[in-house]
Amino acid sequence: MLDSNSETLRRVLKADLHLASFDSSCWSAQVSNAFNGLQSSAMFKQKMLRATHQVPMQEFICELRFRLKVKGEADFSCPRAVNKKAVTYHKWCGSSESGPRGSPFCIPSYLYKDLDKHVLRNFSRFRLRAHHLRVESCKWHGGSRICDKCECGEVQDEKHVLFFCKCAEACELRMRYKDLFERMFKTLRVFAPSSSEFIPFLTCHHSITDFEINAFLNQDSYRLLKFVSDLVSIFDTGCLCFTSQLPSARDSGCRPSL
Repeated sequence: MLDSNSETLRRVLKADLHLASFDSSCWSAQVSNAFNGLQSSAMFKQKMLRATHQVPMQEFICELRFRLKVKGEADFSCPRAVNKKAVTYHKWCGSSESGPRGSPFCIPSYLYKDLDKHVLRNFSRFRLRAHHLRVESCKWHGGSRICDKCECGEVQDEKHVLFFCKCAEACELRMRYKDLFERMFKTLRVFAPSSSEFIPFLTCHHSITDFEINAFLNQDSYRLLKFVSDLVSIFDTGCLCFTSQLPSARDSGCRPSL
């Protein structure tokens, strides 16, 4: 449109760009919103709204293809079937607090919480699959992805260790944080119908959706972060290491991973 030899077309473009500042239904405002989620979205928007330079199409196409690839895999793939970090993150861990998927990145709110840095680091590791669960560690060490801490015969991934693993350490940890699970487990009818006794794991015939896993991991709860951190420690060391037993952030001098 900028290269057009039609003066009328150029005027229509400038008029529509002027409307974009106060009318979201106009064409240029919709195109501007479509740039959201791309790494260079700010540059693309600036060039379009100023109408002084063309948007570099090769850069735009490369970023668009990457976004569609990741989003498409996340929307239509099962994390266990695909076994890719990006798919697992978007299905189970990705936060929607900054808007619809594909919107500009925003640092997760949990990283601003007043907690020891090793808790934030462990929670970040869990979300980003930078942990020692067998679904990940078998890529470097070889061997099976099946859990070696219980006899469920399931893949040892985030879903398994959060809800299904029957090892004594994981069950004891869920007992300590049972307030995080009671409502969810009750909904799934995991409690014995005639008893109020808490059962600290899901059995293999119970199903849990990707949406429920995502909702669980995106609770605004300090106790959730501590629970996941302690859970990561169990599978890091092979033994139960509660938060109070770990070195403080001042001792470790570590910073949380984003």
